[in-house]
Amino acid sequence: MRNSTHDCDHNNEPLCLSGIIVEPWETDYAALVPRFTGGLSAISSALIIYIIFRSETRLSSIYHRIMFGMSLTDICGSIAMALTSLPMPSYMPKEEIFGYK
Repeated sequence: MRNSTHDCDHNNEPLCLSGIIVEPWETDYAALVPRFTGGLSAISSALIIYIIFRSETRLSSIYHRIMFGMSLTDICGSIAMALTSLPMPSYMPKEEIFGYK
């Protein structure tokens, strides 16, 4: 977080909370939103696969094969998206430490 004493009416600043400018990836939302949306997408794709295998035609239909492939690929991508915030360190060094400001 960068401390700031000016008003937060600037359009170029990402987010301002009580006079403190906060980058979007420094908030808890940056970790929670991908987990929620990735998990929801994986569950939805798993439900599509379940419905395909419960149908009478199963994978004999071209449409079901395409939907199965897309859903399987979406499950892999959604799980990857949901787990992307896990390897993030809890503390990120700032520009000031490295002398960039």
